[in-house]
Amino acid sequence: MDFLHDCAAFVFDMDGLLFDTERLSRRALYAAAEELNVPLAEDAFLELIGRRMGDITQRLAARIGDEILAASLVECSEKHYQALLAEGVPVKEGVADLLEWCAEQKRPCAVATSTRTAKAEYKLASAKLRQYFGAVIGGDQVANGKPAPDIYLRAAAALGVAAGECGVFEDSEPGVRAAHAAGARVVWVPDLAPVEVATQNLAAARVESLAAVLQFLQQRRV
Repeated sequence: MDFLHDCAAFVFDMDGLLFDTERLSRRALYAAAEELNVPLAEDAFLELIGRRMGDITQRLAARIGDEILAASLVECSEKHYQALLAEGVPVKEGVADLLEWCAEQKRPCAVATSTRTAKAEYKLASAKLRQYFGAVIGGDQVANGKPAPDIYLRAAAALGVAAGECGVFEDSEPGVRAAHAAGARVVWVPDLAPVEVATQNLAAARVESLAAVLQFLQQRRV
């Protein structure tokens, strides 16, 4: 991961990367499916990770064959999700320490998430992490969601750097592809989402946690 030393800025995905919230999303979706009596295969959730709300609704509609019911399922899932979030936003290992290191080293940081901006701001504030980010770019701020590069291009521009100067941390297939398409250097941090080998190969590095990223940076004293 030596390339991280040359990055002018860092951009982070949010759910599944900063926060251990994909598991909450999965619980919420299947609770909603049970409540509405919608048969939903176990793998249905995995194809939704890293995508915007509109894309999620479309994919669910394709699975169950009913656009109206898919929209109701998403709405009900959101209700369950908010109830789970009210218990606290689960922050992943090493996140706060890495962000503090970035602040000390004056490395600008941004969030680039498929989540709507208002919800992203809420989660970051609830987790007491908002102050570490110079920009928060949600999926509602770009024309095309991940895997299109739009969100990473916008995040880089918000920080005043080129996307090629950014190190990006991502956990999902759409996210890795989006960051790579933007010209950024991608570190893949696996979570729940399956990532095809061809997409894994687009990443400049794989690491098991952001805690390991911090350990690497501290050891090199950059």
